Amino acid sequence: MSRTCLIQPTTCLQDFFRERIVQATGKLRLDGNDETVWYLTQLLCNYSKTNQFLDNNGTGATLTPLAEYYRMALESASRHERRLLLQRLGDVAIVVAGLFSGALNRKPIGVSYYISMGESAYATLADEASQSSRDRALQGIFETLATDFSDYVEVLSAIPSQVSHEKDLLELVDEWENTQHPTLARELRRQGVFIDENQNNKTPCLH
Repeated sequence: MSRTCLIQPTTCLQDFFRERIVQATGKLRLDGNDETVWYLTQLLCNYSKTNQFLDNNGTGATLTPLAEYYRMALESASRHERRLLLQRLGDVAIVVAGLFSGALNRKPIGVSYYISMGESAYATLADEASQSSRDRALQGIFETLATDFSDYVEVLSAIPSQVSHEKDLLELVDEWENTQHPTLARELRRQGVFIDENQNNKTPCLH
């Protein structure tokens, strides 16, 4: 597998995504460092091209399941190849969880699965000893994304629409119960709804 993970996009598109990411990190009061903002900007520019986001498996463009990326990483012949596959896993997970969470509502695997898999992939990349200059440059970024994965999922979810629109509280509760998306959890807490995300009983309750 050979893949250019970070391409140099057009200035216009790069500026568009960077501005949205900076706005979202500010709104969420997230201390997004310049390197992580840069990485996510390049990632969104790269994945705005369908042939970079989807995989061509010989029968057409499709998105490979995260578990398949993980299997290929475990079975890869080289350390470099394994790291590229884990990076791809983390990148796909954060983009899908952030930008396409609505599509996951119709699937048995939800946002929490993508968050768990993405966190794990980035954490593995961050914890390994860096050998190449490329790995050393990205290691701090992977550590940040692994630690604050859910926060950056919220950042990406804010990009499609910067215009805030109020939803009915019961609608928010219902949507969160179906997805457990961190953006919905934050909004429910803002409206005074207590959510204990560590309990098996996921039913929110009012303070």
